[in-house]
Amino acid sequence: MSFIELMNVSKFWGDVRAVEKLNIKIEEGEFVVLLGPSGCGKSTTLRLIAGLENVSSGGIFIGGKNVNNIDPSSRNISMVFQSYALFPHLNVEENIIFGLKVRKVKKGDRQVKLKNVAEKVGLSNLLKRKPAELSGGQRQRVALARAIISENPICLMDEPLSNLDAKLRHQMRSEIRSLQKELNITLIYVTHDQTEAMSMADKIVLLNEGEIVQQGRPKELYEKPENTFTAKFLGNPPMNLINLEVEREGNYIPIFEEKYFIKQKSDKKNILGIRPEDIEISKKGIKCTINDLDYQGSDVVLSLQLGNQEIYARIDSKKVEELDNQVYINWNNNNLHLFDFESGVRDVNQIWDAVDS
Repeated sequence: MSFIELMNVSKFWGDVRAVEKLNIKIEEGEFVVLLGPSGCGKSTTLRLIAGLENVSSGGIFIGGKNVNNIDPSSRNISMVFQSYALFPHLNVEENIIFGLKVRKVKKGDRQVKLKNVAEKVGLSNLLKRKPAELSGGQRQRVALARAIISENPICLMDEPLSNLDAKLRHQMRSEIRSLQKELNITLIYVTHDQTEAMSMADKIVLLNEGEIVQQGRPKELYEKPENTFTAKFLGNPPMNLINLEVEREGNYIPIFEEKYFIKQKSDKKNILGIRPEDIEISKKGIKCTINDLDYQGSDVVLSLQLGNQEIYARIDSKKVEELDNQVYINWNNNNLHLFDFESGVRDVNQIWDAVDS
């Protein structure tokens, strides 16, 4: 059994479903991110693991032991909240060691632990300040230090960086990941930010409407989405999803009076998926009109009109001056994805031919 395991875990409030039949395995020392849009059940799942909510059905196991009926204080779990939850009347030192004092850890031991943790998170020179005298990033470090000092093997974080600006978020992502590795703690992290998930996680659990959509390593979810939800949620811009039409010869892209056959040998209607960075501007292929151009430094994102559908292409910004109002696009068939039109599920039997030029 894995270090932490959720087996068919569901949570209902009356007729309202928060999460249903979650099955998640988390190994010791793993960094797992619960990712998804607002209201998908991420924070509820975290609270169930922490014991702050009771499961409606299923079991949560930590170290092979069912903890459904074990109090939060006995689960050996630390938690970092979005709001920091610092005591405004206590200074940094007192906030960090508060939990140790409650557990009646000896003063000498508290000071040793405090010195070690404060150095790790860069707070050694701020211990006598009150929270009101700290920046957002410094307050977040205090909350992080308070969780670390307990030396619990599991740490849960609920959108801890959402109140910080972009530069601080980038810095804190790196610091949290480095600390997690150094301390070898098992960390479960909730966010709706795909950048945080992709840059930090060993494993992502993507949720939507209370159910697991897909789980695996970031590279797996990005390169091989199992459904259109994963394809659309990951990536900036997200994967292009092109509605295909179908007739006897196969699936094709309708562009006004022309038909660009993908020639997938199936009589089912499909959706074609391709990442913006996998679209090539070429001398032949499918003609598109450039609707917009988003300059992003080294890259440029082109908004292209493909028949009655809008798609995106990411290209080297140095090539922008070579573009006309109309361009031809092409792609490598190895970078294409096919999904069932009705269910949105990935088609495992993908058979491609080149796009007609």
